[in-house]
Order: sequence, then C-alpha cells, then structure tokens
Amino acid sequence: MMTDLEKTLRHSLSADDKTFLQDLEDGRGLFTQLGATFQGPMRFWSVVVWIFVLAASALGFYCIWKMIGAPDTRSLILWTAGAWAAWTVQINLKQWIFQRMATLTLLRELKKIELRLAGVEKEAR
Repeated sequence: MMTDLEKTLRHSLSADDKTFLQDLEDGRGLFTQLGATFQGPMRFWSVVVWIFVLAASALGFYCIWKMIGAPDTRSLILWTAGAWAAWTVQINLKQWIFQRMATLTLLRELKKIELRLAGVEKEAR
C-alpha cells in the first residue's frame, strides 16, 4: 500500500520520468549489469580489465595443467604458486568489475531519488 508521500511523488512525475523509474524498478539481470559496465567514460577500463581477467584465467588453467604433469616436487610447487597467483589476480579483477556494477546501481538509485525530488519540487511550485 502506498503512502501519501509516495502517491504525491508518483503524480508529480512526467511520463518520461515514470518510464525511466519503471525501467529501474523492473530489475536488471546480471548480464544486463555487466553490459552496463561497457558504457560511459569507464568503458575502456572495463575492456582492459576483462582482457586481463581472461588472460589470468588462461594462465591459471595452463599452470594447473603443468602442475598435474610436474616431474618433481620443485616444479609442482612453482606451478602451484603460478596457478595461485593467476587465480588471485583474476579474483581481484572480478572484484573490481562487481564493485563497478555496484557503483552503477547506486548511481541509478540516486538518479531515481533525484527525479522524484524534482517532481515534488515541480508540484510545490
């Protein structure tokens, strides 16, 4: 059930604002959010980070492959360390991507509040 304030906010929005808010409220899936990281001023860095994620993943798999066939203990330890380092890099880069997604979600929520406040301000005039 909507409160009086929510009703006032809803009635004060233009059609474009309502469409924008409905798009936000419908929810966005994981792949939509990942795709959004490739837009805006940070798109170059998103591409670079994804290239490094793929490279670190490939290096990790290669190290694991070599680790399995290691001829001696020293080689086993070195390939294991390489795999661990590659996967650590990959995890940290993915963390950056998910933090970027969280930032974009937060910015959308702030825009939502801004639009609602602008609508209330229009109605107050």
